Amino acid sequence: MINYQYQNPVEVLLDYSRSRSNDVFLIDESGASLTYGELYSKAARLAGSLSRFDVGHGDRVAIIMSNSMEAVISLFATWILGASAVLIDPLTISEDLDYQLSDSAPKVVIADRSVIERETAVLSKYRVVGVGVSGQGILSFQELLSSVPSIGRPIEVRSDDVGLIYYYAGIAGRTMQVWHTYFSLYSGPYAFGEAIELNPKDSVLVVAQLSHILGLTELMSAFVRGAKAVIARHFDAKDTPELIRRYGITVFAGVPLMFDQILNNRDLSPNALSSLRLALSAAAPLPPATQLGFYQRFGVPLVQFYGLTEAYVLTVQPVRYKDVTGTVGSAIPGAELKIVDPNDPSKELGVGSVGELAAKAPWVMKGYSDPDDTRRAFHNGWLLTGDLMVMDDKGLLYFRGVKKRMIKYKGYPIFPRDLEIILMRHPAVKEAYVTGEQAEDPSIGQLPVAYVVLRDEYRGKVSDKELIDFVNSRVAFYKKLRKIYFVDKLPIK
Repeated sequence: MINYQYQNPVEVLLDYSRSRSNDVFLIDESGASLTYGELYSKAARLAGSLSRFDVGHGDRVAIIMSNSMEAVISLFATWILGASAVLIDPLTISEDLDYQLSDSAPKVVIADRSVIERETAVLSKYRVVGVGVSGQGILSFQELLSSVPSIGRPIEVRSDDVGLIYYYAGIAGRTMQVWHTYFSLYSGPYAFGEAIELNPKDSVLVVAQLSHILGLTELMSAFVRGAKAVIARHFDAKDTPELIRRYGITVFAGVPLMFDQILNNRDLSPNALSSLRLALSAAAPLPPATQLGFYQRFGVPLVQFYGLTEAYVLTVQPVRYKDVTGTVGSAIPGAELKIVDPNDPSKELGVGSVGELAAKAPWVMKGYSDPDDTRRAFHNGWLLTGDLMVMDDKGLLYFRGVKKRMIKYKGYPIFPRDLEIILMRHPAVKEAYVTGEQAEDPSIGQLPVAYVVLRDEYRGKVSDKELIDFVNSRVAFYKKLRKIYFVDKLPIK
């Protein structure tokens, strides 16, 4: 049983800003730092400016930027106002971005230069705060930090108010709002920190994007457990080991491809990562050779953990089982897990039986924006994850596939239905089915491919390249179709 001291992240920040005001919480890759006191001061000032634009309790603020101090300040400013932070992947482009913004209807969009310059037309419909860019209708982030007095005190929120919105609705299998409460923003990261014994002596490196549940969980776990966080804009196989050395990083989480690239960097000495006490991998299966090779070379345990957008982290592989490959571990404190019949979730399955993982935890999502999809995602209060697993006699879980329709590419989730909808907009396409093909490199995961039935009048007149370009000009790089197969009948209806 976990004793939760707080109800939301703002309560934590208020406490830390008084009791640990001068302690450094956040450092970026340039070496700039923020203490708890400075984080609260800047977030409160930004909140004061955003309140002038009628942002308040229950409203939405879209945050579209790569990892940065400004992104963290924007998150806390949003929560100080009692609003919901809509975290959108900065790689989201064109129609994808337009849909997510029009669907969430934010009062304000906070974005960095690269997003603003690339998506001028889409963003022109919104009040935009720019990081590193201003003018031509774009408000300056830095000016807003100093233009008005900070907000008097944070807006009071209920623990079940929505504080976070993501658009990776994996269980539903399409791009849709996933709602997390203010309490889940605190309790989920806190429980993960409990599982890996995160404490104020630790330093956590955050390279996964905050727009992905992995990156946000890393950041917030460090925050609620009183540890230091070092944030990098992107992962780089050469820069990351140097950041680990320079800042004495003790905990680092990433996707398998990151660990493969570090392991393949032959310039690294065996003691290059000596400050690490723990490395964690998630978002895709970790190859046994990577897991065991990482420990053999660097002496750092590399273990798997499992989570999803709808439920933060649910399992961690105990370090005492670090030599066991293929397992995602067992339930973290506060989470209840069971294996159920995929066709009848009322039937619980025993050890050794493959079934669907069902979960209960205080940090499981409040729901989707679609009530019907929310109802389908739960059974008697248990979240049906859509992931097939089996449990051994030690209580360790092993991933065995998915019931839901999802493709994983380099740890990114891709929803086939989203790509099918775009394909169906082309006048030549009668039917479309998107699926994943395994890449030659197992660490990459699957590549999206499509089976397409053309309308009779377009047969022989439309090339696969035309359809691929039609889709790929509208989606982020990781969602791009790699092949199209023209067929007379879809392989699966």
